[in-house]
Amino acid sequence: MSSWSNSTIDPSDLERQFAEEDGMAYLDSVFTEPSDEDLELIDKIRAVLEDLPPREADFIELYYFRKLRQTDIATIFGVSQPTVCYRLSRAAARVKFLLNRPPIDRDQMVSDITGFLHDPLDIRIMVLMWETTCQSEVAKRLGVTQGLVRHRFLRSIDKMRGFSHLAQYVELFDYITHHLNILREVQQPVWGDRIVCCIR
Repeated sequence: MSSWSNSTIDPSDLERQFAEEDGMAYLDSVFTEPSDEDLELIDKIRAVLEDLPPREADFIELYYFRKLRQTDIATIFGVSQPTVCYRLSRAAARVKFLLNRPPIDRDQMVSDITGFLHDPLDIRIMVLMWETTCQSEVAKRLGVTQGLVRHRFLRSIDKMRGFSHLAQYVELFDYITHHLNILREVQQPVWGDRIVCCIR
């Protein structure tokens, strides 16, 4: 359930949103005496920041790595503290998704699924769903309906099931299916002139 907060999020609140091995679970400890594991995690997080909307990447950098308060970040960017709160929460979800996404070489994926799926539209849908996780964005780029994208995407996954050489792609696309729109930048919900800040 959503809740309204004007206070700074304790890093442990967001840490719980991440897997222990691949998430941001150790971020709070890395500012004292980082271990090799801590440094490796920092490198992983920094590597995926470029895949976030620029403002969210800035917020992550300032809040987690430079330890600024949400109110200070809000002042720097000329936004409200609830906006910073919302953006941090959204960015944390995106980072979690990117860190836990099954590793796939894009060129190899295209080659493998091209040898299996014969319709170029199906191939483009699969690649774009991997890149964007967003049915509406794929539909817009291809000039088709969202319903067609969803139908062809799920149909292609079902076709791949049972073929051991495609198992890694089934795992990847199933993961995307459970995280649709996670990479899409959406407007935060607004009630009147107040932004709803969700803290889980």
